[in-house]
Amino acid sequence: MFDFVTIGDIKLDTFVVLEGASIQCELKERECLLCLPYGEKLTVKTFEPQMAGSAPNVAVGLRRLGLKTAVASIVGHDATAHLAQQELKKERVGRDYIQEDRKAKSSFSIVLLYRGERTMLTSHSPHHYRLVRCPPTKWLYVSELGEDFQDLYQDVVGHVKQKKVKLALNPGTVQIRAGAKKLSSILKQTEILFVNKEEGHLLLREQDHFDMPRLIRTLWKAGPAVIVLTDGKNGAYAFDGGNIYTVGSFPAHKVETTGAGDSFASAFMAARMHGKDLAESLRWGAVNSASVISVVGPQPGLLHRTEIERRLKAHPEFKVKELK
Repeated sequence: MFDFVTIGDIKLDTFVVLEGASIQCELKERECLLCLPYGEKLTVKTFEPQMAGSAPNVAVGLRRLGLKTAVASIVGHDATAHLAQQELKKERVGRDYIQEDRKAKSSFSIVLLYRGERTMLTSHSPHHYRLVRCPPTKWLYVSELGEDFQDLYQDVVGHVKQKKVKLALNPGTVQIRAGAKKLSSILKQTEILFVNKEEGHLLLREQDHFDMPRLIRTLWKAGPAVIVLTDGKNGAYAFDGGNIYTVGSFPAHKVETTGAGDSFASAFMAARMHGKDLAESLRWGAVNSASVISVVGPQPGLLHRTEIERRLKAHPEFKVKELK
């Protein structure tokens, strides 16, 4: 039996470190534009393709933390499928539930890196997702998918009810935009919901942003037993109906942030599987995320359990707080 089967797109992420670019900003930082000279040939510092996608990222992260994992996904009949098989085999992640669609291409992203921030050009190849076969597992982790995801969500809800499997949900952009009402049936079966602050507001279709405690409690009322909400450099929160716990960012030199949320989720869930409480699980997530953003790509920085525990021991001042 597996501890986790992760479900979602496997992608090829190509990381491009730019030199000849500039940034133009309005008064607010989030209104900045990445600008490139039009019609010119630009020299890049680094060009690095890697296997990516939340499903493989989390499966690899959990495997390094001592749990038995497999990925269920659909890929095209192309080089991405071959790379995924190679990388997952190396990480000892189950690959028997990856289907190749000979009529489709794999999903991909181009990640433009400039001054420590990323701009992503992403494409989800169209697939009709179904949970055709699923191995015995304690948990399902359902992550980012393309447009045609509704039937898969129904399959997952039925499987969770029938097999008494626990569900962790990290919806992608397409699913978030559908809104909490359309996702109601799967949210009510979810043990842990992972979203960031912006996704939380978008999921609830709220025009006026709530303060953090209200946002977390409103998400919890939608059905999940546990809410884990990340907020970039401001840290993360966890709530299970009792106290809201919050942790800051673990010290790190940020290189780029691809996979930060996936690494947080994998360490948080691994900590729970190893018997840790919400507060300690937040600390595990923060350490793993800090490691991943210190290198290029979502998987090279993923840690093993001994390294997470060593880094936490070296920083006894890194503690979790309770929000009243």
